[in-house]
Amino acid sequence: MNSIDDERPFEAPWSVRDTWIGVASLFFLIVLLMLTTFLLPDLDIGLFLIFGELVFLIPVWYLGIWKYRASWDDLGLRSFKVGSLAVGCGLMIVSWLFNLGYGLFLGLYNLQVQPDFSLLFDGTISPGLIFFGGAFIAPIVEEVIFRGFIFAGLKERFGWVKSALISAVLFSLIHFQLAAILPIFILGMIFAYLYHLSGSIWPAVIMHVSTNALGLGTVYFVSKFELLDLTMLLR
Repeated sequence: MNSIDDERPFEAPWSVRDTWIGVASLFFLIVLLMLTTFLLPDLDIGLFLIFGELVFLIPVWYLGIWKYRASWDDLGLRSFKVGSLAVGCGLMIVSWLFNLGYGLFLGLYNLQVQPDFSLLFDGTISPGLIFFGGAFIAPIVEEVIFRGFIFAGLKERFGWVKSALISAVLFSLIHFQLAAILPIFILGMIFAYLYHLSGSIWPAVIMHVSTNALGLGTVYFVSKFELLDLTMLLR
């Protein structure tokens, strides 16, 4: 299927080699940041989350913007037609239904899709930083990296389907959540398809933001209600 914006096909100016160098650099930075948390355990989680996400843009900036004098438009930060949002909403509903069934299946074996993220809010001076970083900064950065840079960088060589598969696999692995690999992979495929369909990463960003915001918001409010005395709720 051709993109909605056929008059503006996107072809990355960076090479496939640059793309794989970017992937390797990303994993190196992740290891480096994990080591930092080990050496400095008192770092505020919220500030560290925002800083860490922004650091991940360094390879993209160097291998795309600086090396090839590319613009941010080349990374998918372009306008799009509203119709792609309708497609995105439909696909996200299917994804959420799958996640519900998947979660129920794992529950039969006393497993959960994701770890208890409520602990994150206990390690920051401001829960708002966690929400802002996880719900807004992370989706934008991750879509620039995995769709705007990696997917686009591989698309001309491998075609959009194989490139979507590769970027979705990397997207799922980078979250280091074994039980959630399949749901995250499906999200990665949806986001790559939306980029292919619209020629812009913004539809995927909007879907990504809505998913993260809903998840983090639910975790935060549930964790707060758990601290309340049930007798007070019944008054």
